[in-house]
This record gives sequence, C-alpha cells and structure tokens, in this order.
Amino acid sequence: MLAVGLWLLALGVADLFRAGHDETSSTERGLVATIGVVLFLVMALVAGPSGATGVLLILGGIAGLLAWVLLSALALQGAGPLARGGAFAGLVLGFGVVMVAGGGIASDPALPTALGGSFVGDWDAARTALVCGVLLVQLATANIAVRLVLDAVGVPAATNEKKLKGGRVLGPMERVFIVVLGLAGAGTAAAVVVAAKGLLRFPEVRREINGPSDVTEYFLIGSFASWLVAVGGVALLAG
Repeated sequence: MLAVGLWLLALGVADLFRAGHDETSSTERGLVATIGVVLFLVMALVAGPSGATGVLLILGGIAGLLAWVLLSALALQGAGPLARGGAFAGLVLGFGVVMVAGGGIASDPALPTALGGSFVGDWDAARTALVCGVLLVQLATANIAVRLVLDAVGVPAATNEKKLKGGRVLGPMERVFIVVLGLAGAGTAAAVVVAAKGLLRFPEVRREINGPSDVTEYFLIGSFASWLVAVGGVALLAG
C-alpha cells in the first residue's frame, strides 16, 4: 500500500506542475518528468522495499511515470493515438508494477468512517500516503486523462471548453468531493452529487443544441470519465 501511495503522490505532484498548460516545450516536459521521477525515487529509496523487489518497484514506477508525463504531453499537442495509447499504457504499467512489487494494498483494516470517532484515527503512514496520493491524482492527472479520453472518441475538448468552460475547475472539485464522501462511507451522498451535476448542466447543454451534438458528447463522456476516476480512487482506498 505504501508503494502505491508514494507512486500516486509523485504522479499527482508532477502533473500539478503542468496543470492548465496543454502546450509545453521539450524543456518543460523534461522538467515535469524529472520532478516526478526524483520525488518517487527519493520516497521509494527511503520507504520502499529493498533488494530485487525494490529495484523492480523503482524501475517500473519510473518507466510508468516517464511514459505518462512525456507521451500525454505530446498527445495533448496532437501527436496522435500512439502517444495517447502509450500514455495510458504507462499509467497501467507503472501502477501495476508498483502494486505487485509493493505488496498490493490490502494490508490495513477497512476504511474508517466519520461515525466512529476520529476520521483519520485508524490511518497509519501507508494509508495516509495512499489517501493523499488518490486525492492528488483527482486534480491535474485526472483532468489530463479526461482530455485524452475526449480526444480518443473524437470530441476534442479544445473546441468545446469555451461553451462548458467550468470543467477544469468543477471536475477536480467534484472528484475530490466524491472521494471524501467515499472515505466517510457516504456513498448515497456521492450519488446525489453526480445526479445534481447532471441536473445543473442540463439547461446549459439544452440551450446550445437542438438534438445531439459535440457539446452533448463532451459533457456526457467527460463527466462519466471524470466520475470513473473518482470511483476508481474510492475503490482503491477500499481495497
């Protein structure tokens, strides 16, 4: 669990340094990748396993980070499906290797709830790192992933953000809120948040169109992709 949390922390911090900047130079991409790699390397050397397992964890985690940061940046600048697919493959590779080499995540009791006393009373260092990593990923990393999903299905976000321009701010807010509600054991409240967003956005979408359009697909696909990231974070924390 600790290794997964540390990797997610490094990933989330690196992506925060390019939040809101789709166009990046090679120098900027290299700097962001270096930040993520160095942060993960230091944390893994200090708190990760030793021996061959530790080497596998470090190499796999670094490879995944580099693939995601560099290829997703190129994909956002129109590099095409190969860069986009490679970016997501980097996420899967890095996460998978770190989880296997780090011993998985099921090493703590079930999530604490707000009803039983202290909200974080049962958390140790590993659980805290995992929670912080999951929350960080809900910010810039999830925004980038949603953008790439929209590009993959042929609904470029760049042409529609002017019409639904609150997504870059609203998305992280709702994802963090859903994760926090999941931590508190309030799954029903999280479902209400999802439903409320649909109701609030519907008049805005309806005004723009007479029937299905790119705006409709942008809202529906972007929203569901965003919610899946948040739900995935809750599922990871509940593992």
